[in-house]
This record gives sequence, structure tokens and C-alpha cells, in this order.
Amino acid sequence: MQKLSKGDIHTPFFSSNIKLFNTLERGNNTVVFSSLKEFYHPVKSEGFAIKYVVEGLERYTLNGREYFIDAGKYLLSNLTHEGHVEIQSNKSVQGICINILPEILAEVAASRQRPDTAYSDVELGRFFCSTLFLEHQKEANQTQLGRFLLELAVHSWGRNLDEGNFNIEFFYACSEKIIADQIPIFKQLQSIPTVKATTKKELYRRISKGKEFIDAYFLSPLTVGTVAKAACMSEYHFFRIFKSVFNLSPNQYLIQKRLEYGLSILQQDKNSVSIAAIEAGFSDIHAFSKAFKMHFGYSPSAVMKPK
Repeated sequence: MQKLSKGDIHTPFFSSNIKLFNTLERGNNTVVFSSLKEFYHPVKSEGFAIKYVVEGLERYTLNGREYFIDAGKYLLSNLTHEGHVEIQSNKSVQGICINILPEILAEVAASRQRPDTAYSDVELGRFFCSTLFLEHQKEANQTQLGRFLLELAVHSWGRNLDEGNFNIEFFYACSEKIIADQIPIFKQLQSIPTVKATTKKELYRRISKGKEFIDAYFLSPLTVGTVAKAACMSEYHFFRIFKSVFNLSPNQYLIQKRLEYGLSILQQDKNSVSIAAIEAGFSDIHAFSKAFKMHFGYSPSAVMKPK
């Protein structure tokens, strides 16, 4: 495998023509750039790990769960997760792996104050190296960390990065994005009424699966029972945990999705309130208008008034 030397610091970190596995280390925090067609290696994070795929597909198995991370997605894990990563491809798979010491995340988290006190949220700092942390994959364009990674990948293909960019400030900035994205998840996990970490995580996975089901099929006729079945939960248990986690009942969330879709239709030219109501899945204009005004604070017709 080819490594970049200090004399090559103005060379792009990625190239489709070379086999590359380059590690940059700063105080035991690391950034690894890889360009590989075949690879198999055990995974055991020393701290908090971000595994981002720029091009191609990487297959991870962590704690018995499989994750297929393709271009534009990333996987988060911590030192409580172990398994392996595998790459099998005809073309080079480009990836960036960032490892951050738990102490860095704890230090950045310490600057976050609890909303009810003047003190830092100690539990938030502990969360990132605990068994409660939920390993999961994300679309890069949907999160603060993801947009940070997208920008890093763009610069890595060019000549506007060198080893000097990867100082301690880089890892602080990365940690800030991680924490900003994870605070809602941390609070949602805390809201699940059970003590055991593994149970919290499993319930959160199932509730999230139900939420994703609503996101995908909100224009179809849906009941709480249908969504609960997709989440592999009983109807009442799903309803109770969903409301506890998201501060909305499943039906309230469904209506919210439909109203947001109805608003997007109204904002398009030449669409009437009746068209928006029907396409958003409401039975009639009256039901749509009433729910719309209650949610947004103004009537659907107000959206269509010329500015």
C-alpha cells in the first residue's frame, strides 16, 4: 500500500489511480484516507469513530449488526462496538475514517450547559463512550457532521489541504458537529422509560423504524396499528414510546408530514387549496384548512396571496 510522505503533503489525499491507506495522527486522534478494492479488517474503536464513504461501498458488521455504507453515508460507533469491515469492489472504494479520543468529546460536551442549570451536562459527555450510544448510519447531507464530511471530501480530492489542516482544532470542530447532531438522540434515548441500555437502544431502533415508515408512506392510508406492525411492536407500546421520544403521537406526526407536503404544493404555482388537500391525503378542504391553520397559524389561502 502506498503512503503519502511529508514531501507529498500538497498531493490530493485521494486518487483513483493508486492504492492508498494514509493515516494522519494528532495526539492519538487520527484521520485515515483509504482507496482500496479489497480489504478485510477487524474493527475495534479506541475511542469514537466516524466511517465515511466518499465513493463505492463498505460493509461493516458491528456487534452482530450489518451496515452497508455507500457513497455519501457515514457510520458512527464507539469503543463498545466491535466487528469487522469488508471491501470487495472492481473499482477503488474511497473512504475517510476519523477516530476521536473520548476525552476530546467529553471536553467539548462540557461546554454545553443543561437548559435548567448553569452547569455542564456531565451525562452528555459520558454518553459518547457508553453502551447507551447507538451505532447508526446517516446520509451526509442531512446532518451537521455530514456536511462537515462532505466539505472535507471535496477538499481531499484537490490541493487545498495538507497535514497542517489536521491539528487539534480539526478534531474540536468535528466534535462540535457530532455533539450538535447527537443531543436530540441523547434526549430521546433518555426519555424511554426503561433502565437497561440495550433495551433503550432496541426500542429506539424500532420507534425510529416506525417513524421512517411514516416518512415513506405518509400519503397512504395509515393506522397506528399498521405502523406499529412495521416497527415490530404492539400498537399501544408503539404509541406510548413514540410519544415519549418525539413529543408527538404517531397520528400527530402523520398529520404534520401531510401538512408540510400540502404547504409545498401550495407554494407551487397554479395549485389550489382543493388540490393541495387531496394530494396531501385529507378527506376534504375543510379538514385540511382547519388542520393547516392550527399547525402553521395561518390559512392555506394566505400562502397563495401574491406578494
